[in-house]
Amino acid sequence: CIYETKMRSQTVLSVLALTSSARALSTTAAPTSVRSWYDSGLRLEGKVVPTAVGKGAEWPALGGGSGYHRMAGRVPPSSQPTTPALKQVCYSAMVRRQEVQAALPAATERIKALIIPSDPMFLDESASLESLGFPLNETELVAKAKAFLYYGQGVLKPDLLAPDFVFMGPYVGGAGGLPREEYLKAVGGFNLKAAFPDLNPRFHHFRADPLDAGRVWFTSQASGTDNGSGFLGNAPTGKTFNTPPQACSLKFNKEGAAVKYTIGHVMERSIGNTGGLGGIFGPAYAIGKPLPFPEARPWKPSKRYRLLQLVGKLISFLSSKKKQA
Repeated sequence: CIYETKMRSQTVLSVLALTSSARALSTTAAPTSVRSWYDSGLRLEGKVVPTAVGKGAEWPALGGGSGYHRMAGRVPPSSQPTTPALKQVCYSAMVRRQEVQAALPAATERIKALIIPSDPMFLDESASLESLGFPLNETELVAKAKAFLYYGQGVLKPDLLAPDFVFMGPYVGGAGGLPREEYLKAVGGFNLKAAFPDLNPRFHHFRADPLDAGRVWFTSQASGTDNGSGFLGNAPTGKTFNTPPQACSLKFNKEGAAVKYTIGHVMERSIGNTGGLGGIFGPAYAIGKPLPFPEARPWKPSKRYRLLQLVGKLISFLSSKKKQA
């Protein structure tokens, strides 16, 4: 009995000691749910904690502040770059190839547009003018040409004409051109301004010839109304003429005097109302007073030319029938 009483006393003391330890733990740190003894931090202090027993039992958090273990999900798994499949790579390459092929024609045209101006078929005018070595530059030549035209095409200021000056039209002047004195007499006695008071030659597009030293080319597209003193002795008709564009030129020597004057070369015969005629023939035809020779009338094909055209058409027709057969 004494032994049993002694054992019971020791058991009671052990229970009381455990109760006191539990109370001390509850007052020092509030229990927190942890996942393992490793995260509790107790391993650092060398303490031994009894294994939790029973469902819902928790480990007391008595140390550590690093939170959950990295393997518990704090650090997300790193994403590894994925290599595209071979099929996807091939498909992308095919799409890119189709895009390049589709853009190739436009790119080729752009390249051609850049190289066209440098083709040898197009003359480098500046370089050609410089190579001629003429003492008068383009600006000086154009100024002299305009002065010649302003002074009645040289008639009002004959010293602008060189001694060897000649005038040349499509049919006037012959092979060598009309000499200086004959030109001054013919043009001086022919007053177009009196017959056409509103006469305007409309000279424009002056430029130096890059292949013929000293020559200036320009264009005339004249207009006027026959309401003056009458043209070539005829009564005024009141009709208006408009010529097609005509190529004209003035050539100067090294001293700046005019040596050749050309006019009347029609550039586009379907323009105007002169039947495609230039020079003095055009206004005469437009007002209904054409000059009495074939050269002063609108162009008509000759019989030989018409026959040649007919033969050409016949040969083309027979050739097409032979191909069809």
